Amino acid sequence: MKNKNILTKILALALVVLMAAFTFAACGKADTNSDLDSTASEIKTISITVTVVAADKTEKVFNIETTKKNLGDALFEEGLVTEDEHKSGYYNYIDGVRADYTKDGAWWCFTKGGETVMVGANDLKITDGDKFEITNTPA
Repeated sequence: MKNKNILTKILALALVVLMAAFTFAACGKADTNSDLDSTASEIKTISITVTVVAADKTEKVFNIETTKKNLGDALFEEGLVTEDEHKSGYYNYIDGVRADYTKDGAWWCFTKGGETVMVGANDLKITDGDKFEITNTPA
């Protein structure tokens, strides 16, 4: 009976050790492939140029360094658009200048390399070296 009691304790201890070993191995593997490690190596600062063209055709050039993935986020980070407009994706103000179609028919035309973009700024992916124009287009 005494031997059976000792055997039970040894088996229980072995089970605990095995469970700890498997847990440690699983945690160790997760740590080596963690999102933090892969994200840290994927975060890259890119440079884009944004030229804002006012209704009177004056231009203001912004050289933006960012880690953002889309134009809307980069514009917000740079302070060129408000938080509310960034969230909605509908921009009346760029760099504090209003173009409001509902009031006077004016709107902001987004182009990339002179070509009109077909998605909103919040969905427009950016890459290093991109050049965008945002033009206040009066009615």
